[in-house]
Amino acid sequence: MDGYDIAVTTAFGNETVTKSELKKLGFPDAKAFNGTFTLKGTALDVARLNMFLHTAERVFLQIGSFPCPDFDALYDGVKALPWENYLSEDSRIVVNGKTVKSKLLSLSDCQKIIKKAIIDRLKKTLRTSVFAENGAISKVEFALREDEATVYIDTSGAGLHKRGYRNLVGEAPLKETLACGLLLLSDFSADKPLVDPFCGSGTIITEAARMALGIAPGKGRSFHYADWKKFDKTVFNTVLEEAADNEKLRKLDFAGYDADPAAIKLSLRHAKQAGVSDYVHFQVRNVSEFSSAKKYGCIVTNPPYGERLLSAREVEKLYKIFGDVCKKIPDWSINVITSFPQFEKYFGRKCDKNRKFFNAGKECRYYSFVPKK
Repeated sequence: MDGYDIAVTTAFGNETVTKSELKKLGFPDAKAFNGTFTLKGTALDVARLNMFLHTAERVFLQIGSFPCPDFDALYDGVKALPWENYLSEDSRIVVNGKTVKSKLLSLSDCQKIIKKAIIDRLKKTLRTSVFAENGAISKVEFALREDEATVYIDTSGAGLHKRGYRNLVGEAPLKETLACGLLLLSDFSADKPLVDPFCGSGTIITEAARMALGIAPGKGRSFHYADWKKFDKTVFNTVLEEAADNEKLRKLDFAGYDADPAAIKLSLRHAKQAGVSDYVHFQVRNVSEFSSAKKYGCIVTNPPYGERLLSAREVEKLYKIFGDVCKKIPDWSINVITSFPQFEKYFGRKCDKNRKFFNAGKECRYYSFVPKK
């Protein structure tokens, strides 16, 4: 096929950043609804979106939409779609989905009906009765919303936040896609100091270094589309070459600190596996010990919230110490994500702006403090 209807999903809070990324990749008119951007593109576009989007969750092919008031309509609607353009007789079809405000509430029944409709269509169009399902995985996703069905095929495979370098995580891990969203909403750049004083497993600093060095977020991982028989296999190598051309060596002043030696050990491991260990610095250091004579730096951090790692009283004390430390670097920008509702009170300063996110299922605020003049 020459053209596809493409859907790109992103997490709540990251929509603005993902839209900006899509614009840079040549999709200025991508339309968004409920965290999903829809656009039209080629097989190469599918490959580039998977490889280069820092903040998106997945890239789908949107196969079609239709009214779906009952199970008969679901079967007929799915069967009417041109699955033979996407799937082969050996495709391993896996069906998942969700239903919101729809008469069809049973996900398991929907899964069975959709898979049956797809195979019945393929039996007719491919003129075969044998489906070994021993080939590449094709994950079919469906969304039933107010009795309207939309079906997709997932081109990404594992979520795009899974870069491939983080096979171990510490407590309260931050998704790579969220870390990139926080960075891109800050004034972080490759040309100024960047510090995460509560670095945990090092995700913020590692992702910042990869961005600064031009390392594609999809480098080093696989995608489902690359294994499909009915998809242009050459595009994967094309985007790998483009990704290699975009990389640039440069000196960085990025550092992560944490009071927990185990966290720093994990940060060093991830930085090495991500290919940036020579460009970043991680060190065991309590936040009270942080200071810097450097000018115009940037802090982006995800400190403890007082729910799993520390008690509320301990977090209040920690935030006060953090606020006192930040008073000593007035020309730095400070960017903090936390679910602690009284962060500003204990930090000792009202933020200049904040944005709502969800991290690990918890509603958080991302507080940004611009440098004092």
